[in-house]
Amino acid sequence: MNLIMFFSETAILVFLGVIIIYGLKEKKNLFELFIEGCYDGVKVIWELFPTLLALIVSVSMLSSSGIISLASDFLYPFFKLFKIEKEIIPLILLRPISGSTTTAIATDIMKNVGVDSKIGLIASTIMGATETTIYVVALYTSKIKIKNVKEAILIGLLADFLGICVSVMIYN
Repeated sequence: MNLIMFFSETAILVFLGVIIIYGLKEKKNLFELFIEGCYDGVKVIWELFPTLLALIVSVSMLSSSGIISLASDFLYPFFKLFKIEKEIIPLILLRPISGSTTTAIATDIMKNVGVDSKIGLIASTIMGATETTIYVVALYTSKIKIKNVKEAILIGLLADFLGICVSVMIYN
């Protein structure tokens, strides 16, 4: 573990050193370039803020309202046919929308049933095998002003579906 930490810290120092040496060699004002990059970053954040806020508020409303619990209860007989445990259903429903919410759900699952349990392993694998598709598509397409995103969302959700199916099949 110490060897990994050494290489990580060394890589950062080497990367910074290369940037400084390149800037000096090319006679660039690195501080000025850094400040320009900061301004560009703030502009991007400002442009993405409404989309982020809408996604965060909608996911919070879904979680707090109890709709996810009701949907889980309603959909459980269907998921039971595929040997999917009830604890996993909220994770499956919210994973395409929110990474932070599903991280909290997965953490809660692991606290309640254990990390080495079948449900804990399925939750971990789903977290690694899927993406926050709707969140990512909404965020990136809002920045570059693309309106027709149906295909991207469908392909992403298909990939998420396959990731979930494989995650469940591996442990069943």
